[in-house]
Amino acid sequence: MDIVYLSIFFYDKKQPMSLKEMPIEINTFILFQQGNEQAFRRVFEKYQPQIFSRALYFSGQSEEAEEITQEAFVQLHRYREKINTPESIYPFLYRVAKRMAISGFRRKVLRDQYELEQHADWEEAGQALAQQLDYRELQQELEKIIGELPEQQQRIYRLNKLEDHSYQDIAEQVGLSKNTVRNHLALASKFVRLRLDKIFLFFL
Repeated sequence: MDIVYLSIFFYDKKQPMSLKEMPIEINTFILFQQGNEQAFRRVFEKYQPQIFSRALYFSGQSEEAEEITQEAFVQLHRYREKINTPESIYPFLYRVAKRMAISGFRRKVLRDQYELEQHADWEEAGQALAQQLDYRELQQELEKIIGELPEQQQRIYRLNKLEDHSYQDIAEQVGLSKNTVRNHLALASKFVRLRLDKIFLFFL
Protein backbone atom coordinates (compact mmCIF):
# COMPACT_ATOMS: atom_id res chain seq x y z
CA MET A 1 0.00 0.00 0.00
CA ASP A 2 1.39 3.40 -0.99
CA ILE A 3 2.05 6.06 1.62
CA VAL A 4 -0.61 8.31 0.10
CA TYR A 5 -3.27 5.81 1.17
CA LEU A 6 -1.99 5.83 4.73
CA SER A 7 -2.12 9.58 5.12
CA ILE A 8 -5.90 9.58 5.53
CA PHE A 9 -5.61 7.22 8.51
CA PHE A 10 -3.94 9.92 10.57
CA TYR A 11 -5.82 12.89 9.19
CA ASP A 12 -9.19 13.46 10.80
CA LYS A 13 -9.85 17.04 9.80
CA LYS A 14 -13.53 17.29 8.98
CA GLN A 15 -14.24 17.92 5.33
CA PRO A 16 -17.33 19.81 4.12
CA MET A 17 -20.02 17.69 2.52
CA SER A 18 -20.41 17.84 -1.23
CA LEU A 19 -23.86 18.06 -2.80
CA LYS A 20 -23.79 14.31 -3.39
CA GLU A 21 -23.13 13.77 0.31
CA MET A 22 -26.10 15.87 1.45
CA PRO A 23 -28.62 13.91 3.54
CA ILE A 24 -31.62 12.12 2.08
CA GLU A 25 -35.19 13.37 2.43
CA ILE A 26 -36.78 12.93 5.84
CA ASN A 27 -39.57 10.71 4.51
CA THR A 28 -37.05 8.35 2.94
CA PHE A 29 -35.06 8.37 6.16
CA ILE A 30 -38.08 7.37 8.27
CA LEU A 31 -38.86 4.48 5.92
CA PHE A 32 -35.18 3.51 5.95
CA GLN A 33 -35.22 3.33 9.75
CA GLN A 34 -38.29 1.10 9.57
CA GLY A 35 -36.47 -1.36 7.30
CA ASN A 36 -38.23 -0.46 4.07
CA GLU A 37 -36.34 -2.16 1.23
CA GLN A 38 -37.02 0.56 -1.35
CA ALA A 39 -35.85 3.27 1.06
CA PHE A 40 -32.67 1.35 1.81
CA ARG A 41 -32.03 0.97 -1.92
CA ARG A 42 -32.45 4.73 -2.26
CA VAL A 43 -29.87 5.26 0.51
CA PHE A 44 -27.53 2.77 -1.14
CA GLU A 45 -27.80 4.40 -4.56
CA LYS A 46 -27.15 7.82 -3.07
CA TYR A 47 -24.10 7.00 -0.93
CA GLN A 48 -22.53 3.95 -2.56
CA PRO A 49 -20.40 5.90 -5.10
CA GLN A 50 -18.97 8.19 -2.39
CA ILE A 51 -18.25 5.36 0.05
CA PHE A 52 -16.65 3.25 -2.66
CA SER A 53 -14.50 6.22 -3.66
CA ARG A 54 -13.38 6.69 -0.05
CA ALA A 55 -12.78 2.97 0.40
CA LEU A 56 -10.71 2.86 -2.77
CA TYR A 57 -8.69 5.82 -1.53
CA PHE A 58 -8.13 4.13 1.82
CA SER A 59 -7.25 0.67 0.51
CA GLY A 60 -5.81 1.35 -2.94
CA GLN A 61 -7.42 -1.83 -4.30
CA SER A 62 -10.71 -2.00 -6.16
CA GLU A 63 -11.67 -5.47 -4.95
CA GLU A 64 -10.98 -4.59 -1.34
CA ALA A 65 -12.87 -1.32 -1.75
CA GLU A 66 -15.91 -3.25 -2.99
CA GLU A 67 -15.80 -5.48 0.09
CA ILE A 68 -15.42 -2.51 2.42
CA THR A 69 -18.34 -0.71 0.78
CA GLN A 70 -20.58 -3.75 0.97
CA GLU A 71 -19.77 -4.32 4.63
CA ALA A 72 -20.34 -0.64 5.43
CA PHE A 73 -23.89 -0.88 4.11
CA VAL A 74 -24.46 -4.17 5.93
CA GLN A 75 -23.51 -2.40 9.15
CA LEU A 76 -25.69 0.55 8.21
CA HIS A 77 -28.70 -1.72 7.81
CA ARG A 78 -27.94 -3.50 11.07
CA TYR A 79 -27.73 -0.29 13.09
CA ARG A 80 -30.26 1.79 11.14
CA GLU A 81 -32.56 2.22 14.15
CA LYS A 82 -29.73 3.81 16.15
CA ILE A 83 -29.08 6.44 13.49
CA ASN A 84 -31.10 9.43 14.62
CA THR A 85 -30.89 11.85 11.68
CA PRO A 86 -30.44 11.71 7.91
CA GLU A 87 -27.22 13.70 8.35
CA SER A 88 -25.73 10.81 10.34
CA ILE A 89 -25.88 8.26 7.52
CA TYR A 90 -22.86 9.40 5.55
CA PRO A 91 -20.58 9.89 8.62
CA PHE A 92 -21.57 6.41 9.82
CA LEU A 93 -20.70 4.83 6.48
CA TYR A 94 -17.48 6.84 6.29
CA ARG A 95 -16.33 5.73 9.75
CA VAL A 96 -17.09 2.07 9.05
CA ALA A 97 -15.20 2.20 5.75
CA LYS A 98 -12.22 3.93 7.33
CA ARG A 99 -12.11 1.52 10.27
CA MET A 100 -12.28 -1.49 7.97
CA ALA A 101 -9.53 -0.12 5.75
CA ILE A 102 -7.25 0.41 8.75
CA SER A 103 -8.01 -3.09 10.02
CA GLY A 104 -7.34 -4.49 6.58
CA PHE A 105 -4.01 -2.69 6.40
CA ARG A 106 -2.98 -4.00 9.82
CA ARG A 107 -3.92 -7.53 8.81
CA LYS A 108 -1.90 -7.15 5.64
CA VAL A 109 1.15 -5.98 7.60
CA LEU A 110 0.82 -8.89 10.02
CA ARG A 111 0.27 -11.32 7.15
CA ASP A 112 3.33 -10.02 5.29
CA GLN A 113 5.39 -10.22 8.47
CA TYR A 114 4.18 -13.75 9.06
CA GLU A 115 5.00 -14.77 5.51
CA LEU A 116 8.48 -13.29 5.83
CA GLU A 117 9.03 -15.16 9.08
CA GLN A 118 7.71 -18.36 7.53
CA HIS A 119 9.95 -17.85 4.52
CA ALA A 120 12.93 -17.42 6.82
CA ASP A 121 11.91 -20.61 8.65
CA TRP A 122 11.67 -22.43 5.34
CA GLU A 123 15.15 -21.27 4.38
CA GLU A 124 16.59 -22.33 7.73
CA ALA A 125 14.82 -25.67 7.51
CA GLY A 126 16.09 -26.11 3.97
CA GLN A 127 19.65 -25.37 5.01
CA ALA A 128 19.39 -27.75 7.96
CA LEU A 129 18.01 -30.46 5.69
CA ALA A 130 20.82 -29.89 3.20
CA GLN A 131 23.36 -30.17 5.99
CA GLN A 132 21.72 -33.38 7.19
CA LEU A 133 21.79 -34.81 3.69
CA ASP A 134 25.45 -33.85 3.25
CA TYR A 135 26.31 -35.43 6.59
CA ARG A 136 24.48 -38.62 5.69
CA GLU A 137 26.17 -38.78 2.32
CA LEU A 138 29.56 -38.28 3.95
CA GLN A 139 28.78 -41.05 6.40
CA GLN A 140 27.87 -43.35 3.55
CA GLU A 141 31.06 -42.48 1.69
CA LEU A 142 33.11 -43.02 4.84
CA GLU A 143 31.54 -46.45 5.33
CA LYS A 144 32.41 -47.37 1.76
CA ILE A 145 36.01 -46.25 2.22
CA ILE A 146 36.40 -48.08 5.52
CA GLY A 147 35.00 -51.18 3.82
CA GLU A 148 37.92 -51.09 1.39
CA LEU A 149 40.47 -51.44 4.20
CA PRO A 150 41.92 -54.79 5.22
CA GLU A 151 39.72 -56.44 7.84
CA GLN A 152 42.13 -55.85 10.72
CA GLN A 153 42.56 -52.16 9.84
CA GLN A 154 38.79 -51.78 9.50
CA ARG A 155 38.26 -53.05 13.03
CA ILE A 156 41.03 -50.92 14.52
CA TYR A 157 39.90 -47.80 12.67
CA ARG A 158 36.28 -48.22 13.80
CA LEU A 159 37.25 -48.88 17.40
CA ASN A 160 39.43 -45.77 17.57
CA LYS A 161 37.79 -43.22 15.28
CA LEU A 162 34.13 -44.15 15.59
CA GLU A 163 33.94 -45.65 19.07
CA ASP A 164 36.75 -43.65 20.71
CA HIS A 165 38.66 -46.56 22.23
CA SER A 166 42.25 -46.04 23.36
CA TYR A 167 45.23 -47.86 21.86
CA GLN A 168 45.45 -50.01 24.99
CA ASP A 169 41.78 -51.03 24.78
CA ILE A 170 42.11 -51.88 21.10
CA ALA A 171 45.31 -53.83 21.67
CA GLU A 172 43.58 -55.96 24.28
CA GLN A 173 40.54 -56.55 22.06
CA VAL A 174 42.42 -57.52 18.89
CA GLY A 175 45.33 -59.25 20.62
CA LEU A 176 48.05 -57.00 19.21
CA SER A 177 50.65 -54.73 20.77
CA LYS A 178 49.97 -51.03 21.15
CA ASN A 179 52.66 -50.21 18.57
CA THR A 180 51.12 -52.58 16.03
CA VAL A 181 47.71 -51.04 16.65
CA ARG A 182 49.22 -47.59 16.22
CA ASN A 183 50.81 -48.59 12.88
CA HIS A 184 47.60 -50.16 11.58
CA LEU A 185 45.67 -47.06 12.58
CA ALA A 186 48.17 -44.75 10.89
CA LEU A 187 47.92 -46.69 7.62
CA ALA A 188 44.12 -46.83 7.79
CA SER A 189 43.80 -43.13 8.62
CA LYS A 190 46.07 -42.15 5.75
CA PHE A 191 44.05 -44.25 3.30
CA VAL A 192 40.72 -42.84 4.49
CA ARG A 193 42.02 -39.27 4.46
CA LEU A 194 43.33 -39.53 0.90
CA ARG A 195 40.06 -41.00 -0.33
CA LEU A 196 37.99 -38.38 1.45
CA ASP A 197 40.12 -35.58 0.01
CA LYS A 198 39.05 -36.65 -3.48
CA ILE A 199 35.35 -36.29 -2.72
CA PHE A 200 35.42 -33.52 -0.10
CA LEU A 201 35.04 -30.67 -2.58
CA PHE A 202 31.77 -32.21 -3.74
CA PHE A 203 30.26 -31.63 -0.30
CA LEU A 204 31.39 -28.01 0.12
